[in-house]
Amino acid sequence: MSARPSSSLRRRLSVVAVLGIAGAATLSACGSSDDDGGDAGGGTLRVTTLGLCNEVVYWAQEKGLFADHGVEVELVKSTGGAAALTALQSGDIDLAFANPFSTMLAIDQGLDLKWIATAYETTTNEADAANAMVVAKDGGVAKAADLEGKTIGVNEVGGINQIISSQWMKLNGGDPGTVKFVALPFNELASAVASGKVAAAQVPAQNVDPKLGLVSLGDPYVAVGEGEGLVFAGYVATGKEAKDKEKELTAFQDALIETNAAFNDPANDDERFAIASAQCKQDAAVLETLPENIYEAKVDTDALERMGAILVDQGRLDDPPAPEDFVPSFVETK
Repeated sequence: MSARPSSSLRRRLSVVAVLGIAGAATLSACGSSDDDGGDAGGGTLRVTTLGLCNEVVYWAQEKGLFADHGVEVELVKSTGGAAALTALQSGDIDLAFANPFSTMLAIDQGLDLKWIATAYETTTNEADAANAMVVAKDGGVAKAADLEGKTIGVNEVGGINQIISSQWMKLNGGDPGTVKFVALPFNELASAVASGKVAAAQVPAQNVDPKLGLVSLGDPYVAVGEGEGLVFAGYVATGKEAKDKEKELTAFQDALIETNAAFNDPANDDERFAIASAQCKQDAAVLETLPENIYEAKVDTDALERMGAILVDQGRLDDPPAPEDFVPSFVETK
């Protein structure tokens, strides 16, 4: 089962805006560790998690794969990729669970960040869509252009879902410049559409609930990928950490690669969905029926290049960082 203009028009983001430093960066430890919050020593890595059902780190930790590879992992709850990158810069964590867009934007602003491992990529097949642009069934929105002048909900303003939603609109004849994006927690996005608070929302496909009168206009990631997968999320370290903790970070990626092999073996489905259920408090039987992104810990550098091109197309960057500049040589690629 499988879980990717001219300078005058350039919309450069400040480091504060890119990392969301102005907002609250809520972090709390949720793994087992004796660390008191100071610098992690020895083989310990502090890694952020959003508490999503399908985060591969849960399996790796539960099954002892990190320990098998010689590294201890402490999971730290975060509110989003921007908060995680903020915590990374402050030294509160060692690895941020983030997305390539936020990472490349931050690098463009002078931050020294390195992509250490991918968590999952997006599917190229609408039939296997794990994401959706959801609207009310009778809300008068049938295509991207119908969203012009309206409000779209995303989990994080300026984050990957807003960038992909904007590109999806552009590819489908809509003008994303007319749209207002608002941030809402993942578990509130679908209900916000149903209540009319927003006209649409970019959500996991599992949130397309017919009981709420919702339908999907399609998976924006599939459309934007145009037949190629995109990198959905992964793990980012500072350049200093990548240099000082190469052994631990290599072990971390190796453990995730081993986790991928387990996830792709149907014999492990019952156990992995039980572990996921315990983490995100959803029914395991329901989780097993939901579409998933493609689990891939190796880094797809071609996909990262395509995503850099999207940032250029949207005028967010003039010259995105090349993968060889922020994917260390010790990281396994595909």
